[in-house]
Amino acid sequence: MLFRHIFISDKKYAFKDLFKTFYASQLLFAMKLVGNRHDAEDVVQDVFYRIWRSKPVFKNEIAFKSYLYLTTRNRSIDIIRKRRVKFQELDYNHEIPDEIDYIVKEETLRLLEEAVEKLPSQTKEVIKRSMKGMSVQQVADSLNISVNTVKTLKSRAYRILKDSYGNIFTLLISTYLYNF
Repeated sequence: MLFRHIFISDKKYAFKDLFKTFYASQLLFAMKLVGNRHDAEDVVQDVFYRIWRSKPVFKNEIAFKSYLYLTTRNRSIDIIRKRRVKFQELDYNHEIPDEIDYIVKEETLRLLEEAVEKLPSQTKEVIKRSMKGMSVQQVADSLNISVNTVKTLKSRAYRILKDSYGNIFTLLISTYLYNF
């Protein structure tokens, strides 16, 4: 087997290792979308074949995972469109089944929480409490800090996350705010 590498955050990963690591999760995700294992295997194999062939470079692991899930979702929708058994004229603007929506929400939340965990401790606490729906005043009171400090820490956190994760962070935040 030829050795290929995928670059994530300027690190070289063996394609074989990435395949082993992510195949099962992508297969389960595709099975939820297309409804059967055979079509799901075709979808996931096609997704990994495209990665193998194009050798993309990703800014970070979140970008790679987002690419995987989005590509698997799009290829699954293509399969569903071809079959037209259960869904007629399914396109990107129609709702997807509840299980899929749940998976996307869970993965978005997991990725967002993973990114927040890397923040400095006080900044992390401010963001976590804000994500729970607490107002700026409530966060300030619960942490015994001023409202201006909360605003500064939130601003700093968003800047750090956007600098670290780029447009993926904006996508995660907007998805989180929209879906939760």
